[in-house]
Amino acid sequence: MGKGKKEEKKEIEKCMLKNGGLLLEKRVSYFGGRYSNSIHNFSSQEIQRATDNFNGNLIFNHDVNNYFKWYKGYLEGQVICIRTNFPRASPESLESNSIPTQMSSHKNVLKLLGCCIKTRMPILVYEFPSCEPFGKKIFDWNEPLPWKIRLKIAYEIASVIAYLHYAFLRPIIHKDIKPSHFFLDNGSTPKLSYFELSVIFLEGETHVKDDPCGTFEYMVPKAFPSGMYLEKNDVFSFGSLILELLTWRRASFIARVDGVSMWKYVEDHIENYGIHDILDPIILVEGGGVLE
Repeated sequence: MGKGKKEEKKEIEKCMLKNGGLLLEKRVSYFGGRYSNSIHNFSSQEIQRATDNFNGNLIFNHDVNNYFKWYKGYLEGQVICIRTNFPRASPESLESNSIPTQMSSHKNVLKLLGCCIKTRMPILVYEFPSCEPFGKKIFDWNEPLPWKIRLKIAYEIASVIAYLHYAFLRPIIHKDIKPSHFFLDNGSTPKLSYFELSVIFLEGETHVKDDPCGTFEYMVPKAFPSGMYLEKNDVFSFGSLILELLTWRRASFIARVDGVSMWKYVEDHIENYGIHDILDPIILVEGGGVLE
């Protein structure tokens, strides 16, 4: 075996030990040894074959900061989606990969099928959502979502947030609830697909101290300077998402145009003009006065 092959083999073994060991360790520590949701360990050759050697034409979604890309892949006759992580992703993103393995049984989480730990950063393999990302769909003016569908989506997103907070011995805070981290499956079922910033309470603690991060328009104002996270942080983010569903306006757009937070904008607008003026007209038509 040539020197290059030996070095490549050592690098693969190093990645497997680092990624596989860390993932297993975190699953055991976070979930009290209950890691019954087994996932498949894909080889790097399988990943390359499924993505046609990472063909750019198969990319159907990506993070705006290019921290990860989503590929539509084909493996053994099954349509799958494969997410690659940016090589400089933080160690925390490795730890959070243990969370979707336990969350996959929830209907509002994109099902994790497996991963490849032979690469520098683990590559995750998911079921393929049969609809576009929620972040694109939510503001499609050509085909706005009906009021009843919006209510259904809001209810199911609340359900998965509650599951994170209360289903396990140690509550999980997501830290970055927003439309672009969900896919919409058939029947407009939202599926959470991102856990990279998620943090888990220490045993007996009621909050987590962590590096301030997330998306500004969805963050509790005090969280950014303090780095203090509680369940209410996710609730605040969910509230911002609800406001977007009601107004059909992006939180970032309102903050940019009006120079204030979305919540301040809504508060001032309701005080001056009433609630009807700020709501998406489709709600007033289809809601049948439910907001009276």
